Amino acid sequence: MELPLIYIFNDEISEIFNKLKNSKSDCLNLFSYCLDEGEVYHIYSDLPKIHFSGTPKRAVARIFDDISDKEKCIKFAKKTYRDTDINDHDDSRIIILFANEQAFRVFIVIEAEIFEGIIKIVPGISEIYSRSKGLLETSILNASNVGLIGLGSGGSSVAIELAKAGVGKFILVDFDRLELSNISRHICGINDLGRFKTKAIKDLLLAKNPYIEVETYEVDINTDLSKVSKELKQCNLIIGATDNNRSRFNINQFALDHSITTIFGRAITRAVGGDVLRVRPRLGPCLACVFTKEFANSFPDEVSHFKQARNEMPDYVSDDRVEATIQVGLSSDIQPISNMIVKLALLELSKNKESGLTSLEKDLIADFYIWANRRELAYSNYQIMEYGSQKPSILRWYGAKIERNPYCPVCAEIEESDLSDDNIFK
Repeated sequence: MELPLIYIFNDEISEIFNKLKNSKSDCLNLFSYCLDEGEVYHIYSDLPKIHFSGTPKRAVARIFDDISDKEKCIKFAKKTYRDTDINDHDDSRIIILFANEQAFRVFIVIEAEIFEGIIKIVPGISEIYSRSKGLLETSILNASNVGLIGLGSGGSSVAIELAKAGVGKFILVDFDRLELSNISRHICGINDLGRFKTKAIKDLLLAKNPYIEVETYEVDINTDLSKVSKELKQCNLIIGATDNNRSRFNINQFALDHSITTIFGRAITRAVGGDVLRVRPRLGPCLACVFTKEFANSFPDEVSHFKQARNEMPDYVSDDRVEATIQVGLSSDIQPISNMIVKLALLELSKNKESGLTSLEKDLIADFYIWANRRELAYSNYQIMEYGSQKPSILRWYGAKIERNPYCPVCAEIEESDLSDDNIFK
């Protein structure tokens, strides 16, 4: 048979050996998971904080001085197998034999036969992101703290991409649980049904990078923003990926109050298109500068799940009629919007630092961007894409030059008597 691959974290090796050396017993139980019918094993010193997969298997570590002699190792591994056989109907064991912290061998006992595994050491954080060198060095974003509010189809993929880019800390805020209707577009799967989106995404982030810090808050910011305000104040950047205007305006106010750059992204009806707004407090337009009542009505939000639709409908409207209003787009239509959020986020987080993204600062000078997936609704008059790019067409980003509104009721420093109802979102 093909020799199985045994994966173990570099820092876990020291942890296992030290626990074994300081244990009163000469045999230390470990956590092990078998994948692909025994082709791959993952071993941990303790219950892993990442969202592990595979079939649990019994694994032990023992000290054995002469690991250079394979025959002696096999005999000792067989003895260990017999010593740890507690008739639990599991005929396999993983046995790690340590000579010292640097020298060890791993054997697998299957149906009384012993095989030596091929050891694969999982290195530290610097190696995880080695392929990003030249664009983003690991250290650039490791100290960054990003607050993500809203972990639906868009926000969840933004979180994953930022973790893959090397962001070191996340504050995740969302009070929704994963429902079956979410799964076709969400980054999480059926195995996460019923879980808070925050906790499910936390597991996925740690699976990408087990060295990052992730804090989760199951909070509705429309009613309980104060419960997470202390944590959000510490963020270098906030991503507003919620699905309703009330929450966006609450996030916008928070960003202005605490001078935190915030990026908003949304899809409109059936993800026919969407837009992304970067709010740099006092330096450019805020959400209220852009989304006047008239503008918001011309680009209505996508209604993607029952709870959202129910909240937006009067009580006298039946659930059947509410269900009929739900219109969702494809996940592939949401991804371009999420990707632009990621690009702008990385640009903000790497500002004034040496990175290969510097050239984007000359391209992404606009604060507001529009994307169309199909020539429908608000985009029905767009020209056919074909070959030209002189006028707006589908599947292209357009940066809109929008200045800060000097009469904005939210961010303008003017007398209350000068406020105009025309620009107030109701």
